Amino acid sequence: MNKFLTLTLAFSLLLSACGTGAAGVETAPTPYPTPIKETFTVQRGDIVIEAKLSGRVTPLALYTVYFEMNGQVSESFVNVNDVVTEGQLLGELVEAREIKAKAQEMQNVIRRVQIDLEIATLTLEQYRSQGKSQAEIRIQELQVELAQMALDETLLSLGIDPETYTPDDIDSQVAQARAFAPADGTIIAAVSAGRKLNSSTTAYVLGDPNKLEIVVQLDESKGDDEVREMFEGMPVIVTLDAAPDKPLSGKIRQLPSPYGTGDSEDRTVHILLDAAPSATTYQNGDKVTAVIQLASKSDVLWLPPDAIRTAGGRTFVIINSEAGPKRVDVELGLQTRDMVEIVSGLDEGQVVVSP
Repeated sequence: MNKFLTLTLAFSLLLSACGTGAAGVETAPTPYPTPIKETFTVQRGDIVIEAKLSGRVTPLALYTVYFEMNGQVSESFVNVNDVVTEGQLLGELVEAREIKAKAQEMQNVIRRVQIDLEIATLTLEQYRSQGKSQAEIRIQELQVELAQMALDETLLSLGIDPETYTPDDIDSQVAQARAFAPADGTIIAAVSAGRKLNSSTTAYVLGDPNKLEIVVQLDESKGDDEVREMFEGMPVIVTLDAAPDKPLSGKIRQLPSPYGTGDSEDRTVHILLDAAPSATTYQNGDKVTAVIQLASKSDVLWLPPDAIRTAGGRTFVIINSEAGPKRVDVELGLQTRDMVEIVSGLDEGQVVVSP
């Protein structure tokens, strides 16, 4: 019995201790800690905006090949990196079949009247050599004249000038629907079958495998934001992906239209190195990275992007003042992923509170 009373008394004392302070007063609950906001200090430094583009070493583009008429590509007989010889057929338009059929029909029509003219001419020569009468010779001369008139009328009906016509005129019409290699070289770019082209669209690009350049792809996610800041002749730093510690300097040779002299559909930047790389360091097909400095400013005030707020058409930061948090409007300049230039509104060393 005494043991039970002792345990009960001890339990009561424990409960009493949990609910009161040392003097028997109830203890206040522990308050939650006030969250500490991150702060940023306005610093001074250099801001550089760069475009980093990936690409490859390729033969220097020397020749651009077009079809001489609008149409759809029926067949492309070569692929990128194929070695071709001067005059080699590279591709053909669907329209070439129709042109060839019409050309063959034209050639047959022309040949028939040409044969009539040749027969009449040979007969006239025979009459003269045989001493035929003047009347017979005259009649045959008229036959030759009629045959010549028939040939001229046939050519005119086919849209061909009789004064300048040669058999090659027919072949040239077929050639307009074909693309040929203008010289020996390596295919750098090739159109694919099924694509529709006009006469001003690049179909093939040939290069010299002994002369190399760098071709890098523009970042499509950035639209024209980067390329509009570039210009032909702009300095570039190029590194081989396999040897990033050996950068080489170069200059932009060609940009796509309307920012340069290249094709508007060719979303690439062509770069020539200041010093030709040796075959032991750079080779056709090697992967490279090109760094192009688009803009830079030295000794400017800056903050990290996380410190900047925008609301209600205002761009501002929050600073602590004697009266409490205060909004301060700021004017921004160059911006990168990590730095934002502060043109006005703040001084070096000021502390900004995170949003």
